[in-house]
Amino acid sequence: MKNDRVLTIHFVDGSKLSFDFPEQAANAAAKQMKVADFMTAKHLVVDSDGGLLIFPVVNIKYISLRGPAGAFWKEATLPKGTIKGARIRD
Repeated sequence: MKNDRVLTIHFVDGSKLSFDFPEQAANAAAKQMKVADFMTAKHLVVDSDGGLLIFPVVNIKYISLRGPAGAFWKEATLPKGTIKGARIRD
């Protein structure tokens, strides 16, 4: 599996941690369930390098997810207020 997606967690203390990872769900329904679970969870859980990392969401300032054009959130229904097509400006 190709690790072409990037998750960067920005913590409230100013530090950050990045992971690359493969596609997590093969079809649109499974992708939708992943997004729904992610939006309601109290912890972000990452299986990485033979260990399990558990991050309380209260310690996270924001999370950046980046991936190819077919990344999982492209096929999922996001919250109604999602701003789409935005670009980061310096």
